[in-house]
Amino acid sequence: MAQQAFADTKWAVANRSARGAQPGGPHLRRPQIPHNAAMSSDPDHIAGQARYVVWDVETLRLSHEVRGGWRNIKDFGLAVAVTIDDRGVRQVWEEPAAAALIDYLARFPRVVGFNSRRFDLTVLSAYGDVGRLHDSTLDLLDSIRRVTGRRKGLSLQNLAHTMFGSGKALSDGTEAVRIWRQGRPEDRQRVIDYCGQDVELTERILKFGVDYGYVLVPVPDMRQGGAPVAAQVAVDWGTASDITAGDPLIRPEIAEF
Repeated sequence: MAQQAFADTKWAVANRSARGAQPGGPHLRRPQIPHNAAMSSDPDHIAGQARYVVWDVETLRLSHEVRGGWRNIKDFGLAVAVTIDDRGVRQVWEEPAAAALIDYLARFPRVVGFNSRRFDLTVLSAYGDVGRLHDSTLDLLDSIRRVTGRRKGLSLQNLAHTMFGSGKALSDGTEAVRIWRQGRPEDRQRVIDYCGQDVELTERILKFGVDYGYVLVPVPDMRQGGAPVAAQVAVDWGTASDITAGDPLIRPEIAEF
């Protein structure tokens, strides 16, 4: 049954576990993204020169605090968003700048996120018309889900750990909401850094998929008692000429399942 499921989705299993690469195994080098890239006073000028932007949001409220819960994501409210364009220019946007963020994103030919169609765009829709962003949006999770037919286990945290051995600064978005509410500048900076890390991880996954035409996702291997292994999933996110090349990524060795 497990073999048939893999065959049906045309996956291949990489010879590394989802817990990280084996000692002496292939090494994935991280594209360098400036953490303190210069902020510009002219976002329109920035967008006019860049080819894509990657973004993520953190919210003011949790699902159980909103009437309708997950059916009413629009009312979660924007705490902060971070954007990084293909030249590494980072922008931070808090709720008063939400409408300006919509205009900024609309100036890019490609707007890249992770679960951004269902979540980030819906959050932002409370502050203006985001309809124009749907055509330019590349949602990496949505793209992967269409190939695999599943969402379970495909969090940004899980993909980043499977592909790069990377973790995240906070446990999840609910912790970010609680920390943001404390209101202290140092706490809010922690949330901004966490959001920025999500953007960086999303861009790493994008660049890997563009370079190699696949990503690695964790799936249970029934031959090993359900222990997660990394499975190859084909993606079509454009060509290397569409994005700025970062540090070279070394392709993992792949063994057909």
